[in-house]
Amino acid sequence: MTRLALAAVLVVAAAGCGSSSSAPSAEPGSVAIRIVQRITHNDYVHVWDELLSADRDVAPRKEYVACESSHPVGVVPRALKVLKVRDESVGLGNGKFVPSKAVDVRITFGGGLVITHTVHLVAESGKWRFILPPWRYRDYRADRCPGTEASANPA
Repeated sequence: MTRLALAAVLVVAAAGCGSSSSAPSAEPGSVAIRIVQRITHNDYVHVWDELLSADRDVAPRKEYVACESSHPVGVVPRALKVLKVRDESVGLGNGKFVPSKAVDVRITFGGGLVITHTVHLVAESGKWRFILPPWRYRDYRADRCPGTEASANPA
């Protein structure tokens, strides 16, 4: 095989492998912990950047920050720990099902309260993005703040 032909084969092979470059390199567990930390610290400005683009489309930054800040998390957890990461199909608010990493995070609060929360992460543009629960997606799409009396699922 000539050098030119070999070079052409290598270029084609590399191009075929390019699709894997869109796979996130970050560990899903560390991403889920960061998201839970930001939400429990009411850092909605920065956590919005980590939302799936379809969710950002229905919950623009200004609206998301205002709505989420209107009912902030009242207690900061004492500890966060990843318990399990698994592959799972997840339903988005728009009705589509996509592959995700389901990350179970143990959240320990003062007074002995311990809960486990599952964060679903979807690969998008080389990053892990978290998703809104479908009912919150529907509220934002209907121009309602989730967790309010007008919400489809008031807190």
